[in-house]
Order: sequence, then structure tokens, then C-alpha cells
Amino acid sequence: WQGGMAFRYHVGPGPVVARLRVDNDATTDGVKSIWDTFGIIRGIELPDELVIIGAHRDAWGPGAADNVSGTTSVIEAARAVMEEVKAGWRPRRTMIFATWDAEEWGIIGSTEYVEDDSLRLSRGAIAYLNQDVAAQGPRFGGGGSPSLRSLLRDVVKTVRYPGDTASVYSVWRKQTGVADSLEPAMGDPGGGSDFAGFYNHLGIPHVEWGFGGQGGVYHSAYDSYWWMSRFGDPGFLRHTAAARIGTAMMMRLANAEVLPYDYVEFAKTMRRMVAPVDRALERPRTGASTAALRDAIDAFGRSAAAFTEARDAALAQPVQREARNRANIALLGVERALTRPSGLRTRPWFRNLIYASDEDNGYATIAFPSVNEAIRSGDQALIHAEIADLAAHFRAAAAK
Repeated sequence: WQGGMAFRYHVGPGPVVARLRVDNDATTDGVKSIWDTFGIIRGIELPDELVIIGAHRDAWGPGAADNVSGTTSVIEAARAVMEEVKAGWRPRRTMIFATWDAEEWGIIGSTEYVEDDSLRLSRGAIAYLNQDVAAQGPRFGGGGSPSLRSLLRDVVKTVRYPGDTASVYSVWRKQTGVADSLEPAMGDPGGGSDFAGFYNHLGIPHVEWGFGGQGGVYHSAYDSYWWMSRFGDPGFLRHTAAARIGTAMMMRLANAEVLPYDYVEFAKTMRRMVAPVDRALERPRTGASTAALRDAIDAFGRSAAAFTEARDAALAQPVQREARNRANIALLGVERALTRPSGLRTRPWFRNLIYASDEDNGYATIAFPSVNEAIRSGDQALIHAEIADLAAHFRAAAAK
């Protein structure tokens, strides 16, 4: 047949017989030691509150994009922050710069860390910043928990886009062609990277960003320095921009008087997620209603708006440390309240009730997973129960 290139296309059978020999770890030693690395700057006021940035260090091949680029971003952010520390700056909160091993083997390195230190992380982790493929093209993008999206937008307004006089934010808007009244779309957390343990398992807010494009070298031997230096990021300027964003994100989170979560935006995002649930409920005609869920999300939004107004008014003048600490402790509980200790019924390790990876596709996102998995099951009693349970969790988050 004729394809897009100027020669005839063919597919077998043909005269060639191919033989393939596969060598794997079963022929040597199936159990390997793995290594996570950490650079830690202890906070002087709130040392038990943690801001973490991480990238996986392992790769399928040379891994220039996936994930030398992310590792570079983390190490450069650590270097830049350390220069400030040497000059006398100290963060309020503890900053952790991590590289993870064995991500490609099933997100093992970061998951082991999260599970091993789950009590400390549950109590004090402010945010996890993930750098997975930080640079492999010209198009900027970001995503994560809706509570941290406005912070990322604010930061990229201050970082210059590589090779341009405009900010990353301005170029991002042009690249996406977004209307003046809207913001560029951001991705939802699904699975397939090191944020899973932090976000899917413990409910710790997370955010990620990077420069992408039509690479075509994913998980191959062609993901090399040669490809990156000529096509992915000539001059490594996007690597630099990704690291600058990481540095600013870490410093803002570590030194914020009041944690800069945006739960007004979170509530708006949640409201948009109810409509697909309504459409899914119509197909099997379950008789279930999302009215209680909508009411709970609206209450969450009202609480968020009231808090935002009170916070902004308070921060217009000096705030006593005790009042700040009380507010921050309450804020730490908001997204934890949107997790369920027993987890999803199909997958108990996944405790987050807002986003999870789809059980049929580890990279894809499923929103409101407890409810949508119940709809898939066709169990009407379970559908009603899961909607009521999710609404209760939103009411608990509103109370926080």
C-alpha cells in the first residue's frame, strides 16, 4: 500500500527468518540492590514540615530525556539553593532533594521510601515536586494536584522562556492558544511515575512540569546525548529553565508563611469532574444521583473562598507564629481528608479518592476512582454507597 513516504509499503510474509535471543536478570540474579539518594537542608522554624523534589535516576537506555533531564533539574535546583544557604539564607521548612532508583521497574525506589517513612510524610510532607522528563522539546506543560497549579503558574511567570525575552508563562499561553479569560490546561495525576506513592497512597499534594515535544525516542537506545544535544534541547536551555522553576517552587513552598494551596481552584476543578459521572450514571440507568456530591463540593468551595479571603487579609500585616502554625496544620489535613485508609475496593494501596491511575492502564488517569470503578462494576448498591462516601470526604475536607 502507499504510505506517507515516496515508496511502496509492504508487510510480510517474506523470505527472512529472524531469530531473537533474550537475556534477562533471571539468568544472573533476579534480586538487585537499589539506591535512593537525598540532599537535605533542615528547616530552622518548622523542621518537621517537608518539601520534597525528586526524579528517577534509572533508565531503559542512555535515558537522556527519561530521566537524565529530570535528575539534572533536581541536582541543579539543589546546587542553586545551596548557594543561597552558603550566603546565609535558611528555609523555614526542611527541603529534600531526592533521586530515585528502579522507577522503570515499577516505581520501586520512591514507593519504598514512602512506605518506609509513611508516618513522618503523612504528618509533615507539604508537597512533592516530580521531575520526570523535564526537557525533550519546546512545548511547556504542567500538572498535578489542582491545589498547586496556581503556584506553578505564578512561578513560571518569573522564569524566562529559553531563547526568548518572554516568560515561560507567556509562551505557554501562545503555544496552547488559550483564550484570554482562561488558563492553559494542566494534566491530572494518573500513574506511571514517582508521585504515585506520595499522592495516590498518602494524599500529599504534588505538581510536575517540563518541556516536551515529538521525541519518538521514548524508552529506546536513541534517547541519547546525541539526540538530546541536537534535537531535544540544543544548548540545554530548557534543562536550565526546568531547574529554575524547581528552585523557585522549592524556595516558595519552604518559606511560605501560610501554605500556598489554592482550594478555590481545587473546588472549581472538582465541579467540572462531576458532569462525566452524571453521564456515566445515565448509561446503565442506575437511579443514582450526584446531588449530595455536588452539595459537598459546593460547601468545600465556599469554605475555600472564605479561607482565602481571611488568609489574604491576615497576610497584609504581620501574623503571629502560633496563628500561622495553626492554619498550616489545618491546611495539611485538607487533601489527607480526601483519602480513605482502606483504599479503593479494587486496589487498597490507592487511597486517594480524587485521582488514581486507571486499573486498565497504569499511565491513564481516572477521576473520582471509587465512584467510577463502582459504576463500571454495575453494582447499584455500591454506586450509591461510593457517591455518599465521597461526599462525606469532601465535607470533612471543607471542615479542615
